[in-house]
Amino acid sequence: MNISSVSQNYSPGQPTSGQNAGADAKIRSLEQELQKLESEKQKAVRNKDDEKKEKLEKQIQEIRKQIQQLKRQENKKSQKAEPDAPPQEGEKLSDAGQHIDALV
Repeated sequence: MNISSVSQNYSPGQPTSGQNAGADAKIRSLEQELQKLESEKQKAVRNKDDEKKEKLEKQIQEIRKQIQQLKRQENKKSQKAEPDAPPQEGEKLSDAGQHIDALV
């Protein structure tokens, strides 16, 4: 095996575009499925089919949970890839700057 054939640009700590593309494709697929289910739900409402409406609402909730989970995972990955990035809204800031050094 020739070790020099391994890509020198690969960094295991940073997600490659291929790793992001898989999750992005999954999110897009789930969002399309969500639109389809919401359309079917509207049709069930028009037809006054309460049983089908409730079934579709449960499926919609599950897909929304999956989308949120995937997006959270992507955010965590991107934060690990960018350690110098400013904290996101809602994140606790470190206590840097709260202590004054007594080296005067």
